Amino acid sequence: MSPAPPSVAGALAPSRTASNHLCHSDDPASTNGPSPTGLALTNGPALTISHARSLRALPLHLLRTSSWVDQWPVRLDAGELATLLSTLRAGSEAASARLADNAMAHATASIGGVTGQLSSSWPPQGPHDVVAALHRILTRSRFLKGSRSCYPLETAVGQMAPFVQARLPITILTIGFPFKQHDNGLKAAGPWPDLAELGALLRLKELHDAFAAVYPPGLRIVVLNDGGYSRPRGWAEMRRYRRQLRRYAQLLGLEDAARFCDQSCFVARLLGPRGWARREQHRRRFRELITSLAGSPRSLDSASGIDQRLAEELPRALLVNVPSFRDILWSLVYSVPVPARAGVEPRRWACEVLAWPDGFSAPELSPEIVSARREVVGCAWQDTVNYLAASLADAAADVARRFPPHVRLATVASRPGCSGFSYLGGSTLLPWHGTGCLDGRGLLCAEFLVSLDHRNFLPVYSDLIGDDQPLLMVPFARTLFTQGRRRVDPTLLATARLRHR
Repeated sequence: MSPAPPSVAGALAPSRTASNHLCHSDDPASTNGPSPTGLALTNGPALTISHARSLRALPLHLLRTSSWVDQWPVRLDAGELATLLSTLRAGSEAASARLADNAMAHATASIGGVTGQLSSSWPPQGPHDVVAALHRILTRSRFLKGSRSCYPLETAVGQMAPFVQARLPITILTIGFPFKQHDNGLKAAGPWPDLAELGALLRLKELHDAFAAVYPPGLRIVVLNDGGYSRPRGWAEMRRYRRQLRRYAQLLGLEDAARFCDQSCFVARLLGPRGWARREQHRRRFRELITSLAGSPRSLDSASGIDQRLAEELPRALLVNVPSFRDILWSLVYSVPVPARAGVEPRRWACEVLAWPDGFSAPELSPEIVSARREVVGCAWQDTVNYLAASLADAAADVARRFPPHVRLATVASRPGCSGFSYLGGSTLLPWHGTGCLDGRGLLCAEFLVSLDHRNFLPVYSDLIGDDQPLLMVPFARTLFTQGRRRVDPTLLATARLRHR
């Protein structure tokens, strides 16, 4: 049975002209003054992003792809890069100050309402009132992902009050920043962290500064890099990625407040040698069980049956907070490499393969696309076995309970006891799942590379990460051709900012 066509997320980019040309020209004269093409780009979806949360939500079979080799190269010189970074930092610092002022004003008014006296002093005497102000900051729309009900004030008091009573920095823990998901060429152009990750770290800096203004000890941010923890990944790539993250943290002034830790090493220290050995024993045992129940790779829909068989084999308590085989598989099938086909543009081929990743049986399909789809599903199937085995091993070893006191940021999906946190707002696409870009209004976003390509965004390079991969992408309509080169519109760089929600 053929799967249903994917849904369409967002409007498609401007159509081609009657002569099948894109609705722009790289002729420098095309940017000199208004034109019908310019008006279409200014008012059309070429200035926006799709807001898709998954490649599955994009009409991959309809998207246009292009080769960047034939386009005018766009580079940021040192001055333009400095403008971009200083603009982003200034906007973030102003937002932190507003959040802190709002929280203190709200807390002061609340204290006055309770005591019957108008109070203008800060800080209050009790840890509860301090935590209430910090909780208000953390759950503002600028940071919030999901429902506030997952992290009520009572939970925040239980987690933060011990730090406040001891006048210690509050430990905030987040798991992520594993590696750039560039394997299929549709999410990102290469392995380096780009402007999306830089923006995510700036958001953490924004949270830290707002907390520190209210509670001077501030935050101690622990980032657990989970690359390689649940499925294998090359160490050279992960080291390069993490080294660049630390460089971004230094550029943003976050290096003293943030600590990057490899999740495997962190958990191994928590459990100790014997505990880690037991956890690894659990992982191997679960991997054997899942492999036997899953069998050979089949259609994506057949994964539901594997979850049913697992539920019959394992205690319900073990499965409560563990993602299902089906959900993991549906995610990973859009992350694993797509085997190349000679003579076909890689992104175009990946779109054809992933438009219906387990569509094997239609008679009109070429042997090459059937083979590629089977390889993709097989790779995702194996990675799903590894990922689920690691998740079950953590549950069996009770890893979560071994963590030291902290406030957990839930960046994938909000859940009780954790504060849902969005790095860049919008679609809440995680930074490492996409490509950093500025939309037509200057908002820093993460978006799938193939969608940006289709919408006629241009790659922008910088010495910050080199020539192998763009630092960001911008709409063609927000570029100018001056002094013999194509540049990003200075106004766009001067208005760049993080989303407020």
